[in-house]
Amino acid sequence: MPGISSPGVGSGLDVKTIVEALVKADITPAKNRLDRQEAKLSTQLSALGQVKSALAKLQGSMNKLSTLSQFQSLTATVSNTSTLTASITGSNTVPGNYQIEVQQLATQQSLASAPFASTTSTLGSGSLTIQFGTYSSGNTSFTPNPNQQAVTITIDPNQSSLLAIQELINNSNAGVQASIVQDQSGARLTLISNNTGQASAMRISVVDNDGNNTDNLGLSSLAYDPTTTVTNLTQTVAATDSQVLINGLTLTQSTNALNTAIEGVNINLLTAQPGVPVTLSISNNQQQTTNLVNDFIEQYNNMLTTINSLTAYNQETKKMNVLQGDAEIRNLQFNLTSIVGKHLDYINGPIKSLADIGIKADRKGLLQLDSSVFNKVLNNNYAAIGTIFAKTGTATDPQVKVSSIGIDIQAGLYGLELGTYTPGVSLAGTISGVPAVSSDGLTLTGTKDFGELSLEILGGSTGNRGFIEIKDGFAAQLYNLISNYLGEGGELSDRTDTLGEYMKDIDDQRQNLAMRAISLTERYTKQFTALDTLLMKMQSTSQFLTQQIDNLPISQINNKRK
Repeated sequence: MPGISSPGVGSGLDVKTIVEALVKADITPAKNRLDRQEAKLSTQLSALGQVKSALAKLQGSMNKLSTLSQFQSLTATVSNTSTLTASITGSNTVPGNYQIEVQQLATQQSLASAPFASTTSTLGSGSLTIQFGTYSSGNTSFTPNPNQQAVTITIDPNQSSLLAIQELINNSNAGVQASIVQDQSGARLTLISNNTGQASAMRISVVDNDGNNTDNLGLSSLAYDPTTTVTNLTQTVAATDSQVLINGLTLTQSTNALNTAIEGVNINLLTAQPGVPVTLSISNNQQQTTNLVNDFIEQYNNMLTTINSLTAYNQETKKMNVLQGDAEIRNLQFNLTSIVGKHLDYINGPIKSLADIGIKADRKGLLQLDSSVFNKVLNNNYAAIGTIFAKTGTATDPQVKVSSIGIDIQAGLYGLELGTYTPGVSLAGTISGVPAVSSDGLTLTGTKDFGELSLEILGGSTGNRGFIEIKDGFAAQLYNLISNYLGEGGELSDRTDTLGEYMKDIDDQRQNLAMRAISLTERYTKQFTALDTLLMKMQSTSQFLTQQIDNLPISQINNKRK
């Protein structure tokens, strides 16, 4: 009887290979299904991520464009910037042209001592008192400046050199800078007032330990008081105020920075040119408005291009893109194009739509700017551009002005009540029943849902002050639409969360599949190990029986015949 033969140890069964093949055959269909699901979900998540990113960038741009002040900025242009420069700093500035003639600059008074042999020359001990104020015409009187404190500096005998006195003055915070200037005639101490203007001229009185406080010897060599004819220091530069003519009106000021001459404009005087007027033009910042509109078009087109690429049919691969036919994305596209194509009928005047300022959509929905139309509106109806983009607010009470509106203030009609009102002292009330407060008695600021709404109360009394009407331009409407998709509970946010849950479920299924593989491996290994053991025993029995049969007599006779 032939024996059971198989290469290898035991019965010769390759248990490991057999088990792996069986386990693979069992779990592969499920694994492939999960791989396909995961790949599909990952593609959808990636596509939605691209859409959300493009929308977020557009929303950031719309947040900026929703602020009306962005479209109401002014710019200052100076015909000769070597004479003066100007910048816009306030919100109440109005466009206009100004003729400015700089007749005189404000200067800092400068005094100088007589020359000494060297910087180590000893002057004398005692004290110096430095005062600031205004000298009358002819130096007959001195009026102290109440805004600058007089400072007394003590000079000890061991600190009485020219160099030591310079250091003591500079360390005293007296409002004076001391320096030593040397030439072939010797070393001189110079004193320059830190501030410009007539009211910052110096009077220096001395208590000289040599007993004479006014002679030109010892410490009194630094005395200066023209009202008493004590001029041991020489005035090298007089303290003067600036003098300018603005539209024929003379203005005098202690500095060269004119920050209040024209409302909301800082003017910095650089050189005096008597008789030479300079033109200052305050005008609408058309360049900034143009940049804002171009940025809007660019951001909108970038967003729409992203969506179009994800929803279009791919002609090269002959396959649908991941979001083609997606109802939610199609609805988003419709909502976006509906906003940019609508008319704002609440606006008075001819500018009611983006098309009215030259912005039109092509067949793909991308926006294009007709520069000729836009420039015409820019020059002739500048304010309307901001109105159609931004969030705006008006009050039915002419003595109430909406000064600022935050992006989160919802469009609507809100009642205004003043509970207390003493102009410049106290102010409080409610906006649509919500408390509103003031810190200056002039500006009323809402709380809670109206925390980003501020009103200027220009007059009137307490009680019912009419209504505040908030309206949304195109930028504000787009911002709100995107918030509905990206905000908490928004459609795209919820959808992304749902897909994320599906991905998590796939991870759970993969873990379960891995556990099943382990369980199957253990079971199959146990079964085939038992089979291997059984086969090994059967093989041993076969070999034994073969030997016994070979030893039978009949077997021996048959063997001899062979």
